[in-house]
Amino acid sequence: MADTRQRTTWGSRFRFLVRAVGLTGVAAVGVGGMLAAATLPAVDFGSWPALQTLHDLLRVAANGDHGELAKGGAWALACGAGAVAVALVVELLGALLLGVGRRTAAGTAATGAVAAAVALLGVVNVYSFTHYGRYDCTRDRRFTLKPELVAELGTLRASSPTTIVVLQKHRMFGTLSDERDSYTKAAEEKVAEKVQDLVDQFREFGPQFHVTVLDSEAFGYGAQLKALTADAPELKAAITSAPENSIFFHANKRVQRLAFNEFLQLDKTASREADGGRANLVLLPQGVETFARRVLAVQERRPKAAVCVVHELLTTVADNPKNRFALTGLRKSLAAQGFEVVDIVLKKNWNSARSPSDLKPAADTREESKLERLEGELEDAEIEIASARMDIKQVETIRDLANKLKGRPWEERKAFYQRITRGTPTEEREPNLLAQIAARLKRAQDELEEATKKKQEADKKLTDALKDERPLQDRRMSDVSAKLTRQLADVDLLIVPRYTTEDAMQGPGIDAGLHALSKEQAKVAKDFMKRGKPVLACLGPITPQVNPQPGESADEFDKRLAGEFTGADEFEKMLAERGVELGRTVILFEGETKALTRGGQIGTSPSEVPAVTVAEPPAADSGLGANPIAAAFRLTGRTAAPEPDADARATDRPDEQRFEIKLRALRPVALAPAWQAKQPFAAEIALTAAGSWNTLQPYPVLDRTGRPARVPKYNPTGLDDPKKGTRDEERKGPFPIAVALENRVPAAWVTEEYEPEQAAAALLAPLDGTFATGLTVAANRLDRPTQRTVVFGSGTMFNATKLTPPEEKLLLHTVNWLTNREDRLPKAATAGEPEWHYPRVAMTERDRLLWRFGTAVGLPMVAAYGGLLAMMRRRMR
Repeated sequence: MADTRQRTTWGSRFRFLVRAVGLTGVAAVGVGGMLAAATLPAVDFGSWPALQTLHDLLRVAANGDHGELAKGGAWALACGAGAVAVALVVELLGALLLGVGRRTAAGTAATGAVAAAVALLGVVNVYSFTHYGRYDCTRDRRFTLKPELVAELGTLRASSPTTIVVLQKHRMFGTLSDERDSYTKAAEEKVAEKVQDLVDQFREFGPQFHVTVLDSEAFGYGAQLKALTADAPELKAAITSAPENSIFFHANKRVQRLAFNEFLQLDKTASREADGGRANLVLLPQGVETFARRVLAVQERRPKAAVCVVHELLTTVADNPKNRFALTGLRKSLAAQGFEVVDIVLKKNWNSARSPSDLKPAADTREESKLERLEGELEDAEIEIASARMDIKQVETIRDLANKLKGRPWEERKAFYQRITRGTPTEEREPNLLAQIAARLKRAQDELEEATKKKQEADKKLTDALKDERPLQDRRMSDVSAKLTRQLADVDLLIVPRYTTEDAMQGPGIDAGLHALSKEQAKVAKDFMKRGKPVLACLGPITPQVNPQPGESADEFDKRLAGEFTGADEFEKMLAERGVELGRTVILFEGETKALTRGGQIGTSPSEVPAVTVAEPPAADSGLGANPIAAAFRLTGRTAAPEPDADARATDRPDEQRFEIKLRALRPVALAPAWQAKQPFAAEIALTAAGSWNTLQPYPVLDRTGRPARVPKYNPTGLDDPKKGTRDEERKGPFPIAVALENRVPAAWVTEEYEPEQAAAALLAPLDGTFATGLTVAANRLDRPTQRTVVFGSGTMFNATKLTPPEEKLLLHTVNWLTNREDRLPKAATAGEPEWHYPRVAMTERDRLLWRFGTAVGLPMVAAYGGLLAMMRRRMR
């Protein structure tokens, strides 16, 4: 075998040395690059301005400003790059000298051609990273955004880019369902894939979007999250508090969150029923527009909701975690959806009022109401201190007199003891009497000490509250109407919850009259609605506890009961003018009263009540569409639908794991037929179960022993009773308990002249129908804004520290509809957005056979056919 080794000459030694230097330089560049990457600030190699700063960064690092490791890495990079450059220059010179010879001309030309091809390939690849085209070859253009969305997204400024964060928490439905079955797992994987496809489309917009994918179970998740949110604490707070897989949009210190389930919703019910009961994954697409709208809305102002209550305890902030009256859960749910929630307290003088008539109308913030309460607590503590000091002074006087009488005869001492004690004192009991005086003095001193501590605590709380000058400034404004108008000026949604009766079996709760608005407050609320702004009203029962008297007739009782109703104030009258019919009765369930008759104690309510029924879509021939809130809630319930055999375990499943709402002491709410005809969808949102009935006497009565003397029972209204056919008629359920209306405000609200003319038209209608018709035409021509209102017949459904998943979804669907954010409501599949399911699952035997032969036989035959053609072509001359 021939020896192919070259002879050792000075030239070969020189070439070896140069190549060794170059190889060492490459190693030095690699080591230096790793050290620099680990110790120096990150450099964006895709940005030319950032690359221009690389020289300055390395020069500073070589001086040791970033530590010894960075210094060593910089010097290694510099020296290694120099060595590589020297080796390359020498090799190029040698190749040039070799190439000028005739013998190597042909080889040089071939080498140059190869080098040019390699260089061209490299340049083309580098160029293609930033200059390329995308072609959507799918039949339904599923990887192409609509032109109108592209135009809207193109308006976003590149100077303030939007960060899109795709967070994988491996939790699909948050608090909606804790079950992770095969449908949930498959839906999570498929939705994550679809989200990734959509995010890739947004990457094409360039610098307007920065896309990051986070996986909470991936290694390095904490470091990646820390680097991403180093300058964005609001984004970090949103990510850490997210209950489920989510997409976040962050720009200008604002964050919007979109749950995976809001982009592509799982329908468990349809999944189980798909393909003739063989099951398949069914996902309901909510539209790419939902995703794009969140991107566009991230730089918009946050919607603002005002909650109007009469006392600080009923606000959305609870100082005491055990406060069951607060709307803390409502605030948490709305804040998670991007709402700003503010509280407005409508009554004041609670500390000094001795009766409801002593309360004054107000439009205070929660801070103002808290300030008033703290001032009252401080005043009460000072009164307790004064009272304790007076007691101490009296007891010390008695003690001193007793000490002076110690050497006197018993008769004198006996007369003294008779004045300060009851009964006949004896000389043998004198030590006990002196001990009682000492104990009384000790007790008064302890009370003084406790009152002093309370005063110090109240004084400290008040001092801390006074550090905020805003409540002090607001208190200077005494005009309730102007103050309430100012607070509602930038509000997008008005929420009016009225906590009255939580459980009729426990007796009446908060007096409904306490919630009544003054005339000036009602006028401001009407002006708010006249501007077309939405209102959510949660109105509890207003039925007082009035018991029939012996020998009293039904008519006499009805008249006396009518005089006791105080809850129907100006606000409820406004709702009545909008067509809302609010019942005066209370809805009970059969199980509640049966528990009392079986020996249950009043106040315990051990019975179960049936769940609220969501209104079904109206008949097709009615001309009405489905209620949007009811449809959204029903569709959401299909996502958390339990297994078919779960009915057998229903009693063992907690209520929060079943998508249903159970309420007590409900109030009938309906929309008048004339107003129902003015809107395109059915007004009813929810109804009670069939096993319910209503009554004007819903509260049980106790006897002297504490046992039920009278239990509410069902007494249907007689045919000759004036209440027959009215909302006060006592009958069996179901009863509507929630309505949604969308129509123009009454004409009388817009022009003052319309109301007397309307009254005249009502009187003259039998005689002058033309006048009434003309009045109707005139009303239609008035510029009256369309306004949305939702009324629930319960004042306690959202009073909780944390709402259950069904309660939260009902609240969010209601609020989103009220504020014209229908894009956030779940939607059923349509022809334009059909439901997604795994393809080729439901196939006929013929189709399945064709696919099996195509994959098992067809593909190998195509490969063999192509191979044979190639072989035959090579054998041709």
